[in-house]
Order: sequence, then C-alpha cells, then structure tokens
Amino acid sequence: MTTLPPCSTAETDVLIVGAGLAGLTVALSLPEHFHITVVVRQDLSICASTLAQGGIAAVIDEADSVAEHVADTLIAGAGSCDETQTATILSEGANAIEWLCAHGVEFTRENGQLHLTREGGHGKRRIVHAADHTGHSITETLQQQLLAHPNIQVLTHTFINEVILENTVCTGASVTIADSGETILIRAKHTVLASGGLGQLFSLTTNPLTATGHGVAVAALAGCRTRQLAFVQFHPTALALPANPCFLISEAVRGEGGILRNSQGQRFMPQYDERAELAPRDIVARAIAAEIAKSGHHCVYLDITHLSADFIRTHFPQIYRHCLKQGLDITCEFIPVAPAAHYACGGIITDTAGRTDVPQLYVIGETASTGLHGANRLASNSLLECVVVGRAAAASMAASDSHTLTWPQHLKKESTELLWQQPVQTSVSVPDMHTFSLQALQKLMSRYFGICRRTEDMHTLHMQLQQWYLHAVSQTDKLTLVTALLMVQDGLNQTENRGAHFNVDIA
Repeated sequence: MTTLPPCSTAETDVLIVGAGLAGLTVALSLPEHFHITVVVRQDLSICASTLAQGGIAAVIDEADSVAEHVADTLIAGAGSCDETQTATILSEGANAIEWLCAHGVEFTRENGQLHLTREGGHGKRRIVHAADHTGHSITETLQQQLLAHPNIQVLTHTFINEVILENTVCTGASVTIADSGETILIRAKHTVLASGGLGQLFSLTTNPLTATGHGVAVAALAGCRTRQLAFVQFHPTALALPANPCFLISEAVRGEGGILRNSQGQRFMPQYDERAELAPRDIVARAIAAEIAKSGHHCVYLDITHLSADFIRTHFPQIYRHCLKQGLDITCEFIPVAPAAHYACGGIITDTAGRTDVPQLYVIGETASTGLHGANRLASNSLLECVVVGRAAAASMAASDSHTLTWPQHLKKESTELLWQQPVQTSVSVPDMHTFSLQALQKLMSRYFGICRRTEDMHTLHMQLQQWYLHAVSQTDKLTLVTALLMVQDGLNQTENRGAHFNVDIA
C-alpha cells in the first residue's frame, strides 16, 4: 500500500471515496494507465459489502429470465422503481457474475455449476453466493488485487469534507487524514463517491461504523438531487442477543425454509402476508415489530430446527459458528431476531453509469439512487448494482478525459435540496436535547423515524435536527445532520405509505 506525499495538494486521474464493492469495482475496471487514489474512512476491510451474507441476484438458470427478475424487483419496490434503469441494470447480472469469477471470486458450486439459492421476494432461485459469507469472499479477493496495482494509491483513516466545484464541474475533493488532522485537496479528473449507507444514524443497525451517510450530504451540498431517502430498509432478522453486537441473520435462512415464531412459539407470518416468511423485507419487518409490540418481548424467533444439522452447517457456516460462540446452537434452538436499520433504498440521483447532476461527479452503491430499489430493495440486488454500475462508470471515465461535453444533458443542474434549512412551521415542542452527539441522534432517529412513523414525531425530529445543525462545529457532525435532515424532510413529503416508509397517521 502506498500513500500520497505529505503536502496540502495532490493530483490524480480518479479519486474514489470508499472501497466497498462499488469502489473496488470502479478501481479494478479502469485502465491501468490511470492514476487512481482511493480514500477510506477506517481500514480497507471495513465496509458494508464485507458484511453481506446472502449473495448476488442474477439470472443464471435457463428456467429464469431477466423479465421475471425485473417483475420481482418492481413488486418489492412498491411502484417506486425506475423500470427502464432497473431493466438495464438487471440485464447485466450474468456479465457481473462472470466479471467477479474472472477476478478470482470463488462462489459456491454444486456439480460444477453455480449454486443458486432463493430469498424473500424472488420468484426463482437466482442468488449466487459463497456459502453465507458472500460479501467477505468478494471484497477480500478484490482488495488483494487492489493493493497489488501500482497505479492505485490508498489513503486509510481519511474522511471527505466536501467536493470541489469549478464552474459547476467537480474537480476533486477536500479530505482530512484522521491521525494527523492534515487536510489535503485532491484534484481529480473524475471523482467517485462510493461511501456506503447511513445505518449508523440509528441505534440498532447491521451497518459498519463508517455508514453515517456523508456521501449523500457531500453530493447534496454540491448541488445533486436526492430521492427516496425516507425509504430506509430495516432488515427483519438481526440477531437479538443481550449485549451482543448487531449481527445479520441472512435472508437466505428464510429462503431455505426458516419459520418465524412469536414469543409463544406460534408461526405468525401467514397472518400478515400470503407469501409468509418469503414476503418482501418491509412487510416482514413490520410484522415482527407488531408481534414484538403485542407481546412486549424484545424479539421473535427464527426456527430452522426442522432442517438437518448437516444442511445448516454446510449452508450457513458463518451464522452457525457465530451463534455457537454466543452459546446458541441453531441446529436445535430457535434464533432470537429483531429488525435493524439495514439499507438506504434512496440516495443521490444517478443514471446507470453513476453520473450525477454535477459533471465529473459519480455516485455509486448505497449512496446512490439509480431507481433500482424503489421504496423497498429486493434482497441481493444491491451487490449486483455495485458491480454493474461500477463497471459502467469506469467505462464512462475511460471513454473521455473530460465529461464536460458528453455529460447527460437531461440531468438537472440546479438543486432545491437546501430547502431543509428553512424552519418548519409547526406547533410541536422541541425535545430538550441541546447538545449533539451521535448517540443522541441515533436515539431520536430510532424513536421518531423507525419502522413506523408519525407526522408530529417527524416534525419534532426535524426541528431538533435543525437546531443541532445551526450549532454544529465540526464538518463531520454537519454532514451527518445534513443527511438526517434530508431523510426526515423526504419522510414529511411522503403522501402515502409504501415500501419501507410507513406513517401510522396515513394508514
């Protein structure tokens, strides 16, 4: 690994903020004569992609079709997907898997063929996976290749402050090295924000510590539009053990026959949806939340004890080992689970090559909104999006040294996103929480902007966020609050319930 020289200004061809699957795909898809700088907030290995268990959705089986994959995605997205962009991305599924295999990723195979599993919302088996540690297998393989490229420099423990604009064109970004406090202006022909999601704005999340939504804030402040930020997907089944860090119990566990039971041991999902445990995540998460509220118990239970022990150990080795370390043998005991903030379905508006409203600024992965996920992401579509859009973005950059002439003209150049700075006219009182901290923010976001919401609560939350923003000192705090404000503003703008947004006042 190399580092940039110790100076206040540096130059590169492509600056990539984030090294999850989206950032890795861009870096490894660019021509080798490009000089590439990758900035990561902590260690290279810490990203949401690494934590992904289930797999990548792609049409591989001859009995499946892209049209069916698109249809399943549109249903899960609750009418909020961009159908054209969804079809464009999903049609590249097989090519994305082929690209990963060519880069040495070893997926689970059966009789020499890729093994396909099924997850909630999918009508067919189309999830390509590496046992139950797909994300780790992919990112570890690609990170090793990243570090072996002499044209790629990596700055760890470095965070972005803002992107730099010159005549409305993005020409790089300002970053700060955490250990020294040194700020560096990195000038770049192309800048890519692939900084991940925003789960850390909630108390309970499956996301890594770096997922504070700063990429959304940075791009919005530069003039990019946002979309569907109210749609925060809560994963229905996070491990709910006392004093245990949030650990994801993969969607594939239900896909392979897992049954959800309430505190009395009764199966309940058929009462909420005819698809039962295989219903889309928003439906399952609300059902679990309802059962928890009804019983007063802290969790419900996922039961796979009817499956053979050998099957469980073979198909879910990581989950099995993790639970066993916690004193839980999932081959003969129920798994306690509860919903946790998991995925931002919305983000910065882009096309299918990651291009934003600002020329030469790309946004990819969970920070972006391509229109694929709509109001509720279909399981395992996110890793696919990272690869497909990441490769397309790299191709776009390689095609020209400057996109000032070829940048899509239909993308809006002006932004109205900063309207959130205007005070909201409401009679509700602001909670007595004058000192900002991430923990205080997480508490309020979880209470007022969780699985079920109320209009008055969102107004209260919005006012508190405004107060905190007006008194914020550090740029890090300001960026976190900008993203939270944009999310709550979008929630207040929603006029109906769909997908991951559920306002009980509308219901």
